[in-house]
Parts: sequence; C-alpha cells; structure tokens
Amino acid sequence: MKKTKVEFLKRFGKIRDLPSLPVIVTKVNAMLNDPNTTNDSLSRAIEKDQAIVFKMLQLVNSAFFGLREKISTTNEAAIILGFDAIRNIVLSLSTFNILDHLFEKKSNMHFNVDRFWRHSISVAVLSKYMAEQTKVGDPEKCFVCGLLHDMGKLMLAHYFPDDFIEVIEHARENGLMYLEAEKKVLPACHPEVGYFFIKKWDLPPHLANTIYSHHAVQPGAAFFDETMIVNMADGVINSYYADFLNNNTSPGNIKYAYFDPHARKRFNVWIESADKWFPKVETLIDDAWAFFL
Repeated sequence: MKKTKVEFLKRFGKIRDLPSLPVIVTKVNAMLNDPNTTNDSLSRAIEKDQAIVFKMLQLVNSAFFGLREKISTTNEAAIILGFDAIRNIVLSLSTFNILDHLFEKKSNMHFNVDRFWRHSISVAVLSKYMAEQTKVGDPEKCFVCGLLHDMGKLMLAHYFPDDFIEVIEHARENGLMYLEAEKKVLPACHPEVGYFFIKKWDLPPHLANTIYSHHAVQPGAAFFDETMIVNMADGVINSYYADFLNNNTSPGNIKYAYFDPHARKRFNVWIESADKWFPKVETLIDDAWAFFL
C-alpha cells in the first residue's frame, strides 16, 4: 500500500544520523533576531570559527561574487554587505559543507554528487545575477536559495536510496523529467523533503518558502520574488547544461517545460534573450565551480 504524504515525511523525522548545523549558524541566526546586535558583536561571534571566516572572505572577494572593493575583515563585510547578507553567506558555506560530506560516507551509483553540486552552484550564481540585474528579490537570499533549492533530492538519495532509484528508473523508462517521475512514484516530492529539513534545522523562512515552492510559484506568498528568480534560474541552467537525469539532448536551447508559468511570464524577455547574456554568466559559474568544488 502506498504511503501517505504524512507517513512518507515522518520517516525523515526518524533519521538518527542527521547532521547538526554548526554552532556558528545557530548563533548568527539568533543574533540577527536580536535588535541589540552590532557589527562588532556579530564579527566577534563569526571570528570564533576561523574556517568560516577564511571561506567567507574568499567568497565575498571572488570574481563571481562581484564586489568592487576588497573586503579583508568580517567587520568590513558586515558594514558593506549588511547583516542579512552575512547570514546568507554563513548559511551557504556551512550547509554546503554539511551536505557535501554526506556523500563522503555513503555512495549511491544513481546519484552523481558532482553533477548535483555543479547544477546547484550554477543556479545560485545565476539567481544572484538575475536579482541584481532585474532588481527582483534580494541577491544574497537568491544565492543561498539557489544553492540549496534541490537539497531534498540529495536527502532522498542519501537516506532512502531505494525510493530515489525507483524515481530515476521510472523517469528513464517513461521519458519523464525527474519531477514528473517523483509525482507519479512518491507521495511527496523533493521540494517538500527539502522544506522538511529546512524547518527541522530552524533555518530562515526565505529558504523554507523558496525551496518548498521553487517548482510551483505561489503568487502572493512570502518571498515570491526570490522563488520566481530561483525557478527562472533553474530553468535556464537545466536548458543550457545537462539536466539532473543527463537527458538534455540539445543543451543551449531553452526548454519551456522547466519554467513555472509565473516566472516565465515575469522574465520572458530575459529567457528569450538568454543566448545574448548567458555567456557572461558562464564565466561567473566557472569561477564558482572552482571555488566550491
């Protein structure tokens, strides 16, 4: 008998070896909810994790991040970028590290973790770029949402590989996109699985809302703009590179099935002219791959 959505998601709640978020993530989240937090106090808290400081300064000074002036301290980063941007950077680096380490412990021949991260990083870079160019959504929120938008796939493949393999096989046997196969095989799809973990880790609502709705944009919902941006970026990246199942037979050609109708309508001019501007973004994506991978 097929499980209900509630029963399916309950299995994830019973996972015993779920990694915990680093203390720094919890601390930064708490501090940003405190109106008395200052640049100095935030900087001191972050500086207790020198590994994060090193990666954060590398990230904000990288070519693909696009800052015009070099940042040399966490205090400078907080002043120039703002508190919320710092939180999203810390979230991006910490969560990437946790999820990437999952597949060092356990392999799944049906899940290509390198392809997964190349796709996710590409969506993150393009999401930030589009937010900056269109003035829609917050660029740093869009970056972290783009980076983690498909984390539900990774969690499914790692903790319940038989379910994941069933989806993959159904998709390939029937010529379906991954999400289409998920809907037919599973009672809950990867956006709902990702949402479950974001809520379990008590991460900010922009992540929860965007991950949950990135394939079904909800007009009027919180962080609607960020969700549209991530959906648009996801569609362009799936069109220009091999998609998750590596069945994109003509990369470089826009495939409208990848886009939510709301995102397509809002960004149609950009989607239709992607061949003119996307080569510039590819350079940024290459830089980001080199940084993360």
